[in-house]
Amino acid sequence: MPDEASDDLSSLRLLRQRAAMTQEELALKSGVGIRTIRDIESGRVRPQPKTVRLLAEALGLAGEGQALLTRVRDPLTLVPRELPRALTAFAGRADHLDAITAAVDDGAAVVAVHGMAGVGKTSLAVRVAHGLAPRYPDGQLFIDLHGFSRPAGPRPGLRSVLTRVLRGLDVAERALPDDTDELTARYRSVLADRRVLLVLDNAASAEQVEALLPGTSVSLVLATSRRDLSAVAGAHSVPLEPPPMREAVAMIGAALADRVTADEAVAIAERCGRLPLAMGLAAARLHSRPLWQAEDLLDRLADEDRLLDELDMGHRGVAAALRASYLELDPAHRLLLRRLGLVPGDDVDAHAAAALCGEAPERATAMLESLVDVHLAETRSHGRYRLHDLVRLFATRLAGIEDAQADLDEALGRMLGVHLHFAYHAAARLHPNKRRFTDGAAAHDAGLPGFADQTAALSWFQTERGNLEAAVVAAARADRLEEAWHLATAFNAFFVHDPDTDLGGRMRDSPHTAVNRIALDIARRTGDTRKEAFTLGDAGRQLVAAGRHREAIGYLHRSVALKRDLGEFGDAALTLANIGILYRRSGRFAESIEVHEAALAQAEAAGDTAAAALISTNMVVPMLRLGRFAATERRLAAAERRLDAGDEHNRIRIGVFRGVLERELGDPAKAAAMHTASLRAYRGEGATADVTATLIELGVDLLRSGRAGEAATRLERAVEDAVRLADPSLERTARNDLGRALTASGRIDEAVAELERAAAIAASHQDTFELARAHHGLADTASLRGDAAGARHHLHLAAEGYEACGVPEAAAVAERLGASGSGAGVGVRGAVGG
Repeated sequence: MPDEASDDLSSLRLLRQRAAMTQEELALKSGVGIRTIRDIESGRVRPQPKTVRLLAEALGLAGEGQALLTRVRDPLTLVPRELPRALTAFAGRADHLDAITAAVDDGAAVVAVHGMAGVGKTSLAVRVAHGLAPRYPDGQLFIDLHGFSRPAGPRPGLRSVLTRVLRGLDVAERALPDDTDELTARYRSVLADRRVLLVLDNAASAEQVEALLPGTSVSLVLATSRRDLSAVAGAHSVPLEPPPMREAVAMIGAALADRVTADEAVAIAERCGRLPLAMGLAAARLHSRPLWQAEDLLDRLADEDRLLDELDMGHRGVAAALRASYLELDPAHRLLLRRLGLVPGDDVDAHAAAALCGEAPERATAMLESLVDVHLAETRSHGRYRLHDLVRLFATRLAGIEDAQADLDEALGRMLGVHLHFAYHAAARLHPNKRRFTDGAAAHDAGLPGFADQTAALSWFQTERGNLEAAVVAAARADRLEEAWHLATAFNAFFVHDPDTDLGGRMRDSPHTAVNRIALDIARRTGDTRKEAFTLGDAGRQLVAAGRHREAIGYLHRSVALKRDLGEFGDAALTLANIGILYRRSGRFAESIEVHEAALAQAEAAGDTAAAALISTNMVVPMLRLGRFAATERRLAAAERRLDAGDEHNRIRIGVFRGVLERELGDPAKAAAMHTASLRAYRGEGATADVTATLIELGVDLLRSGRAGEAATRLERAVEDAVRLADPSLERTARNDLGRALTASGRIDEAVAELERAAAIAASHQDTFELARAHHGLADTASLRGDAAGARHHLHLAAEGYEACGVPEAAAVAERLGASGSGAGVGVRGAVGG
């Protein structure tokens, strides 16, 4: 059992370290339990006389040395207890509290808490200090270093802080030396054998904290700063960020008790950016207005123009706290912070930041890192920087006060120019066969880097997608219509490659649709027929993907007519081919081929070989459905000959179609190898529509090879990807093929569920072929269950659908229906991506 706890000092750790012994060695030599030694060293217990004697003998201490172990303090000696009162409504930060306590238990003598203004550094440090105070019986001192909240007059220097601490420890001021180095030595000597807790609040820098560190590890230093303190030697670094929503709600609940519901607490936390200072001020405002309801407070916090005013309580306001940090910056960094308030998206890279402040990218990066060091900017991933919501509002307000509007407009224009450069270069890399993107890249080139390949271009887009969408909106609001339209056009180049594109019934809410709507409005407002033609084409293409065929046809035909009038015959051919895709997704395969042939003839007449290559590639899908294998091979060969040398994406697609052809000609194993290679080649593009379609084909290859279990695994993943992509075309195809794989695996109930879902999606999107396939699969499951009537019902529906599509499956199903009671199965053609 450890001895009873006492406030008396234990110097065992210092004496043990002087003897160059570990705790384990001392325990072995003295016969005292290692747990007791740890408790004595941590200050939890006061050693009893017998324990003292054993430890002293093991350490080779004489009488005075023994006294050091249990030195009894003079009752007249003043023991400083300077910690501020801990918040009674303190909530959250449990992980930080536990981590700091554990670090101290493990021997940390310095804990450095750093974060942005108002994030709760001091509250956390005071809370920790109160919890650890009993371990430091020689006193607890709290020193405000005024690093970012200076009172009138100069910031306290090292000498004044040293004197302040020594005076707090009751060291006579008359005995203190005048020389700062000597004073520092005296400071460390006085602290050497004392267990003191020092809270160094609001430090200006890591160097200021290091100058005040004791020379031994007997005491504990808790330092806080708005500047990164990770550089403090030997410190346990605690970067503090706004708490997660769960903790933020707990903080608001602790402050407002029963005045708010959980949902209202979430809303308050969101509008305060989960910043503890802001949430505390919001709670205080509600407290001071007993007649208010939470919704009254939320209404006031909803207006961004007034938000900082609502969170203002003089020197305690959010704006005042941020201004103290702002005033520590030099003019160039202040300018950059203000300009970052112009950023319409969530974050920026060095190129956009450089454009905003008129610096070189390398200089902008260094400046951004400096803002991160003082927690005025954040970095969540390499090379990306953002402002907390309240810092952004503060920066925007400062820009309106300190900068001329012409300068702000010029900075915004430079940033939009950077976005245009990269957006068009990425679009041109992805679609080297589309002249509007290659022309756009040349017209908006800003002398910045490009992209080595399509994977790099896609990766860039996936990072910048939200910023580009926001830039389109910001440019349109600023009446920069030309830049807004071009940004929207380049943005929509990534439509089919965007893993987060919403291709389902929520199409009106998707980013691409919203951006396209802005572009179409600009085209019509400015009376620019060319812009309208291309924007209508983009809109129609998106509607085709969503299965909204009637709307899509109207947009696409109007786009084709306008493009022909403008002499844009190559692009008109591509838009016409999109109508062919629409027919194909409806199961109208013969009509799809006819439209594709008309589009191909138009592209060839215009001498647009790149458009001809793309149309030839897409034409093979309905050809495969109709079993025109020889024609398919000719089209693929023609398309491959026309491909641009850098068009790797469409080269991979041609490889996928060749794999399907091999399977349909009787070699599913070879097809599987080809499709596996295609998936490897697609690596880096994410779960895009083309990748998912290829995964479906691989699943069908495996099913045809008798590997139903493996096929089901691949197809289950394809269904998941299609659902995440919200692509109903892919989803109904993947579910149909998964239903067949599950049927072959004997998992009949699961198969029925997948096939019924595929049927429902196909029916809602007027896809006659996939609806017929679903009924065909359901007929197989009914047969296996012994439900002859159900099987025949589904076979009749499948036969009608297949007959309408003109596909070879029609004859096979008709033969099965004619073979009364035979129960013979038929081959099921796999899904073909496109």
